[in-house]
Amino acid sequence: MKKHYYIISLALAAGMFASCNSEFNDTDAILPIENTDNTVTNQTRNFPQDDGAIKLKGEAAEMLWQLLPGVDDAFPKRRAGYNITDQQYQTIKEFTDELVVGRTTESQKYRAIYNWITKNIKYNTELQHYSNDPYDVFVNRICVCQGYANILNVMLHTQGIDVINVNGFLNPIGGHAWNYVRHGGIWWVSDPTNAYECKAELVDNYKKTLSPVSADGNILENEEYAFDYSNGCLNLNTVKVADDVMMVPFSATFNNGVKIQINSFCPTEPIPENIKEIYMGTNISTLGGNGIIGLNLYAPSVEMVYIDPANTFLRSYAGVVYSCYSPEPLYVPTAMTRLELMPAEVLEKGHVYRFDNIEELVVPQGTKRIEAWAVEYCPNLKVAYVPTDTEIEENAFTRLHSTFKIIRQDQTGIKDVKAN
Repeated sequence: MKKHYYIISLALAAGMFASCNSEFNDTDAILPIENTDNTVTNQTRNFPQDDGAIKLKGEAAEMLWQLLPGVDDAFPKRRAGYNITDQQYQTIKEFTDELVVGRTTESQKYRAIYNWITKNIKYNTELQHYSNDPYDVFVNRICVCQGYANILNVMLHTQGIDVINVNGFLNPIGGHAWNYVRHGGIWWVSDPTNAYECKAELVDNYKKTLSPVSADGNILENEEYAFDYSNGCLNLNTVKVADDVMMVPFSATFNNGVKIQINSFCPTEPIPENIKEIYMGTNISTLGGNGIIGLNLYAPSVEMVYIDPANTFLRSYAGVVYSCYSPEPLYVPTAMTRLELMPAEVLEKGHVYRFDNIEELVVPQGTKRIEAWAVEYCPNLKVAYVPTDTEIEENAFTRLHSTFKIIRQDQTGIKDVKAN
């Protein structure tokens, strides 16, 4: 490959690669329901069950290839997530129409467009100010890899040729952007930055070099949901309709009849406001990557989330989601105002951080120490219930509600109150 560029690497969610025991999981198919006396009773709920769907596995390129044969036929014809006006698009279309004059097949048109880009667009080796927006690339003829992918996408789109933008890694260099293109009924990997092409089915030829982490747009839609490829797996990104108690589906059936496991639930737009509780099965391994948990942004009415105790990536406790390798809350439902923490001997710095809606915090029995800045930036947190024998370091609770106070209690009741 002749060119590359360095950017901040995209990161797969750490939860995708972790496993855990179920020591603090809710009892098998039994969920805790809080009573007014703060005791816990049991209520049975059914989690989504394994339906025999295929689980994406192997290298990232192998996983994306498992999806492509059954993608939504309309998906590759949608515009990718770049900035372009209708007038700019029309200008590029008129140019591209002239460029492909005399070419009658998709493959011939693709070849003319691809060759023009690789010969006329220059790589921004000096990393001076530039724009990767497709029209700017078309006019200025300079960009980095994202710009190459964007201009190829637009020019092919003007000719009705199926094309997908993907982002991931150019190994061992770093972050990269390129395309998957379908012409003549065959999917191709097309990397115009590096003038590299390969039939997508020949995964062994490129899987060690090109690792796709995400693809632009929905690859499948039905009446209830929409899905994309992100975080290196099939992601449920849109919930159109659901009951108040939502069960995240175990799989999605593609246009070729193949059922694929859904391994990520990271919404990219608001979910229905009627949803109050969410139940996830053993299939969900991540709620989002790159520090973005979609439920934080697009699920304002959710009060409780429960994870199947057999899940080896995520676990739940009192309606809050944790990764299986950390006692720190991963996702606290937005509509939850009382946070009961999972048992942990020590609450370290950042244990409870930036949960805006939490008003009450319950520190469990057995917590030996709360370190400095363990609970921080929770503007509505007014009270924390802490066991009487728990050591509280200076500045353990900071940047909270102006009336915040600590109530010391044990199993027999309240002992004393300390205002901060």
